[in-house]
Amino acid sequence: MKTLIKYMVFLVIPIVLIIMWLAGVFHPKIHAEEVKRETKTVSGLVVEPVKVVKEVPVEYPGTIVAGDRAEISTRVMGYVVDVKVKEGDFVKKGQTLFVIDPRDVKAQINIMKQRIAQAQKNYEAAKAHYEAVKKTYERFKKLLKEGAITQHEFDQVEAQYLAAKAKLQAAKAEIRVAREAYNSAKAQLSYAEVKAPFDGYVIQKMVDRGDIANPGMPLAVLETRPYKVEVSFPEKYFGEINIGDTLEVYVEKLGRVFPAKVVEVEPAVDPVSRTFKVKALIDDNNVKSGLFVKVFKLEKIEEPTVLIPEKAIYKRWDFTGVWVVKPDGTLQLRLIRLGRKLGNYYEVLAGLSPGERIVVEGIERACEGCRVGG
Repeated sequence: MKTLIKYMVFLVIPIVLIIMWLAGVFHPKIHAEEVKRETKTVSGLVVEPVKVVKEVPVEYPGTIVAGDRAEISTRVMGYVVDVKVKEGDFVKKGQTLFVIDPRDVKAQINIMKQRIAQAQKNYEAAKAHYEAVKKTYERFKKLLKEGAITQHEFDQVEAQYLAAKAKLQAAKAEIRVAREAYNSAKAQLSYAEVKAPFDGYVIQKMVDRGDIANPGMPLAVLETRPYKVEVSFPEKYFGEINIGDTLEVYVEKLGRVFPAKVVEVEPAVDPVSRTFKVKALIDDNNVKSGLFVKVFKLEKIEEPTVLIPEKAIYKRWDFTGVWVVKPDGTLQLRLIRLGRKLGNYYEVLAGLSPGERIVVEGIERACEGCRVGG
């Protein structure tokens, strides 16, 4: 009996007390409603209401073209002995771009000089002969009136006179032709130095020193600002787009939207493509000719649609959503379904309603249940 009592006192009772202590029997109870989770406040977020529109911008493909463009070539054939520009250089009107070996042209000029000198000599000889024959002709003319010679004799002298006169005129014409050929050769010499026709930028250089240049062969391409956007619109817009209007142009390479002022509108619709061309100035030094662009034209829709900026979209693998600010000021990550991309905006087909507010900047700092701070 004593052994049993000792067993209960020293073993069973201590074990029961330890189990009760571990179970919290001896600790004060805390009700569940008294434990409140602390809400984290996030600052630096930009919140905006979703954009609801009745018109959506429809995109049309376009191309950047230069205000003025020229393929520079030469009118003489020869080796390129000097290249004074490189791609990207800005050149002034009249500035020398290339120098063609002028030796062949100079040889032609020397030949033309010799032709002029020879033609001059021929003219002097023809003139002397003409003067002599003319005196004889005048004398025989008087003799014919006096009856001292026959008509036949006079006709022979007159024929000689007319032949000498024609030869003199031919010699004079030969001088004129030789001089024109000389001037043409001198003009060809001026083409040995290829000059810029206007102020602009060298966007392409096609020859190097030592290459041979042929008449009409492009040596470089010169362009000048301002650049223009060239786009074809469908005929349904014909008459709606006028000179002075402003278009929104998205340059894909730069990832930016630029305003462009309409400066040219094609006065007729192409009967094959059913489109008309429009050109608009885009005043920015970052654009280059040949760049692909998207030009937007507002088009009315039957029902209002929700648009959100591209920077507000939260993507993780297959999940696409936005951070919505609930009425109590806390954040909720919500799944959405997107439609068309319209410039820097996306059309929302499901997941958002008009009037709701979303985070448009700082989405990387947003968290579920957090409160939007100042």
